[in-house]
This record gives sequence, structure tokens and C-alpha cells, in this order.
Amino acid sequence: MATTKAHGLKSLYRLIQNDESYRTAAMGNIFVPGMGTTENAPIVLVGEAPGKEEEKRREPFVGPAGKHLNSLLDQIHLSRERVFITNLIKYRPLTKNHGNRSPTARERRIALPYLLQELNILNPLIVVCLGLSSAKALLQQSKLTMQKANASLYTQHGLRLLVTYHPSPLNYMIAAKREAMQTAFMRLKQFIDNV
Repeated sequence: MATTKAHGLKSLYRLIQNDESYRTAAMGNIFVPGMGTTENAPIVLVGEAPGKEEEKRREPFVGPAGKHLNSLLDQIHLSRERVFITNLIKYRPLTKNHGNRSPTARERRIALPYLLQELNILNPLIVVCLGLSSAKALLQQSKLTMQKANASLYTQHGLRLLVTYHPSPLNYMIAAKREAMQTAFMRLKQFIDNV
């Protein structure tokens, strides 16, 4: 089963890289695929897009936000080896000065069908939206606010979705947002424990 999923992901990632409308001139040219376990209907964590560190290593969530994500997973006794981590956008969205930026509505719209295919291949028990970009895209709610959505469970596209803040250093260093993330991850633990 894991081999079939891995093969399906490989084919999907090839499709994305061959889609000329997916990567714009305002993105980096390094493709960053999702990574993690594909066995036993995994927990899938979906972020926004890769950053500079992710480009270098071609892995999602390996920079500062990744360290905070590891900490959140540790708090609920869940290792990275037991989850699959990916991003809505698989290339780094760039500012004119080559900094990171949030994906545009158009970029999210183009990426969503591919993300849904990725999730369909993985067939997860639950999807954790790390931040508003992935949450807005998957829930198709452009006006969604994190104050309302954090730690909430939704059903959309036949998927169970849990929403929380992106574990970026900016968010993680704000006590209220860090606590909100911890609350959401405790909700994730309760969900897993009851499955």
C-alpha cells in the first residue's frame, strides 16, 4: 500500500513540475515535495509554501518554523516519522527582493486541485492546516480568520480538517498564538486517541 501511495505521489509531483501555469516568475525554481510516512492513513500537516531553508534541503518545514512544529508534535508525543508534511504551494513564493511572501489567491487556486489529489492519494485520517493559506484554500473560505478557526474541526472535500496558526517564528514568539497552537495540537491528540 505504501509503495502504491509513493508511486502515486511521484507521478503527481511530476505533473506539478510539468504544469507551466503552476510556477510563476514570482516563485523560486526548486520544487519541494511533501515528505513523511505514507502508511496507515497518516496525519497530514499542510503548510503554506517552502521557505529558503526548505529550498536548500528540498524538504518541508526544516527551517525555524519546522523547529516549532517539531516542538508542538513533541508535546503530544507524536514524531515527524508518524506524519506526512507538505505545503499548499510546492515552490517558494518570492518578493522582488527574494524574500518569502504569502501565495496569491491565484496561486492558491491553481495549487488546490493538486493538493486535493495529494490528499486523495494519502487518504489521511485528519489534515492539519498550518496557517490561513492552506485553511482558506481547503475550506474555500476567503474571509476565514484564525481567531475563529483555530483548533476547530471541519469536514470538506471528504476530509477531516483541523485548523491552527502557522508555526512561524513570528507567530510562535507571541504567547497567545503559541498557546492557541498548543490548544489545537491537544485537539489533534484527542482526535487521534479517539480513532
